[in-house]
Amino acid sequence: MMLKIIAGALYAAILVVAAIAHAEEPNGYRDIPWGASEDTLRFRIPTQSCNVIDSSVDFGTRRCRVGGNVTYGKVTPNAVFFYFRNDMLVAWQVTAHPRFRETLARMLLHQYGKPTIVYKGDHVTWKGRTSDVDFVGGQVQDVVVAVTKAELVTREAERQERARRAAKGP
Repeated sequence: MMLKIIAGALYAAILVVAAIAHAEEPNGYRDIPWGASEDTLRFRIPTQSCNVIDSSVDFGTRRCRVGGNVTYGKVTPNAVFFYFRNDMLVAWQVTAHPRFRETLARMLLHQYGKPTIVYKGDHVTWKGRTSDVDFVGGQVQDVVVAVTKAELVTREAERQERARRAAKGP
């Protein structure tokens, strides 16, 4: 009996290792790698618009909204955004209707494995070596965001600089 328990525990451990080994972090969006230019995005995916944005509010300094029939796995999103800093892809965001939540959840679990952090409500995060993925379920829309660690560091440095300047005063 003890041998069966040990064998079962070993089998479960092997499955966990296999799941972790299979899970990977994003290296961009589909065939658009992190660091790709806006021109590369436009060549591969039809865009509706690209505009300068406030980096204190969003990722990067430019955001492109995808136009047309772009899907995220089996989900047709409400919107897909790509964020650029210094003409390099640093983040992407997909928003979808909550009716797709279960499909999105299965897809994210298959792609990235077990979440690194599970918050209260419908919010989970996968922390990778070079990028993070966040899923937040909402009443009106669900949001999936992938962002590079470099962009997170840059945003934090900018936030600290703004706070330093504000504390210094005019």
